[in-house]
Amino acid sequence: MNVYILTDIEGIPGITTMDDIIPRGTEAYERSCRYLEQTVNWVVETCAENGAENIYYRDGHGGGGNIKPENIDPRAIKIDIEEWNELMPAGKIDCVLYVGAHARAGTLGGFLDHTFKSKVIFEFCLNGEPASELSFIAALHGAFDVPVALCVGDTVACQQAKEYIPEIKTAIVKHATERNFCQDLPNAEQIIKEAVVDALKNYKSIPPYKVSLPVTIQQTTYRSDMTDESYAKIMAKGNPRNVERVDARTLRRVQPEITCYEDLRIDW
Repeated sequence: MNVYILTDIEGIPGITTMDDIIPRGTEAYERSCRYLEQTVNWVVETCAENGAENIYYRDGHGGGGNIKPENIDPRAIKIDIEEWNELMPAGKIDCVLYVGAHARAGTLGGFLDHTFKSKVIFEFCLNGEPASELSFIAALHGAFDVPVALCVGDTVACQQAKEYIPEIKTAIVKHATERNFCQDLPNAEQIIKEAVVDALKNYKSIPPYKVSLPVTIQQTTYRSDMTDESYAKIMAKGNPRNVERVDARTLRRVQPEITCYEDLRIDW
């Protein structure tokens, strides 16, 4: 069994306010990165003790730079997107554990809800349905028949994960009191480790999340000038993916197949 741990930071225990992760470089942010490493190590330890032969992880929040590899259990192998692009088509990943999830943009009760760019993207859709970062990842891996078996995050993020994948295992580690504040639940380590065991035991019965092809990808920003900027950058590159502007705030394109991360984005 080969396990891929994909991390975000908003949904791990220890992150309870927006100030914990914005801006980077602060003492609070550095402390949050150590919480992230601790959470990853809980997951790695549990995977290693429950039959995982190869354990890969990616530092997924904000393009990386949050996790110090020397602080991670040496049984885990750090990979980037390029290495993922080699492993996935080769069938070397059996299931995905999504650690640190948050709800999609516009979700009532979701701690730090957003999709990709919290200050820019109002809504991101796949085939007309609002997508979260978890469902984006699930659709990407589903194209290779690989399931997302676990979601670790706040209450609403985990509830929303089950909207996309009813069979997914979840580890609720905190509950939002409002959008920018939440409270950690006790015994987070135990909650996560028990959920990892459950996910690894049952990943073969969790169906891969698939979107119909060709998939229509649509991105709506908060303001038209934000879309102006995105569209200008796309056109400056020659618009290789045939992005069209639908209206003042929305860009759309149609993707015939899914082979890599970039295939499901508008302006990667």
